[in-house]
Amino acid sequence: MCTNSGKYDTSHSPSTQCHNHTSQTAQSIKQNRSNWRVWVSKLHTCLDLHKYDEAIQACNMILDFRKKKAGTSQESPEVEAKCVRAIVGGILASYRSAKGGEGSNSGAMQSARRSLMRLHDLLQTLSTSLKDPWVYETLAYFNEQIGDDDAVLENLMKEYRSLQTVRGWEKDDYEVIKVSRVVKQIVAFQRQTPKDIAKSKFLVRGVVNSIKAARVDLPTHPTEISELESLLAELDEQGRQHQIN
Repeated sequence: MCTNSGKYDTSHSPSTQCHNHTSQTAQSIKQNRSNWRVWVSKLHTCLDLHKYDEAIQACNMILDFRKKKAGTSQESPEVEAKCVRAIVGGILASYRSAKGGEGSNSGAMQSARRSLMRLHDLLQTLSTSLKDPWVYETLAYFNEQIGDDDAVLENLMKEYRSLQTVRGWEKDDYEVIKVSRVVKQIVAFQRQTPKDIAKSKFLVRGVVNSIKAARVDLPTHPTEISELESLLAELDEQGRQHQIN
């Protein structure tokens, strides 16, 4: 599962220039706390410095400004997917590091858990305010990393439904690739029981039929169609094996 596209680059070490920028940003916030632009600046500075909890605070402020100023000239931009993915990656990395360290009661572990909770709250807020496919994709990834399979499947389904709202997605190769990817991920989580298999077959067959029906007059078809057809054949065989057993 997947959140590498559009990834914010936080691989470098924080520099003196970044620390200087932090001081400037802090001063700007004191003087212009009600200006969303200083919070956008703080968000990017925090990501450069790997200060992910403060980055979450900046995201929440930007979302709050956007909600309060919606439809006006002061409306803030949406929080960028690459920024949220950087926060997710950074906090999960800190959690894994703490988990492999001094134990579950260590200060680092307690701090990492608090960060996970803040991150979960941010992602839930984003899912109710933006409803974009990338939000559900990121939530699915986050929940997979913390071992919540039920939440993974729930958010993959939301991502799938969100992708299908794109008008004419069946004729757009790029959109077909995205829909096919999430369908394969859903099937991976939904093929353990005969009931699961039946649900997955219904899902895959519906996607394949929709794509084929929309592309009757098109000369070429993405390879994803044949891959989904192969997946459907696998599910058919798996269903037959369940009946035999």
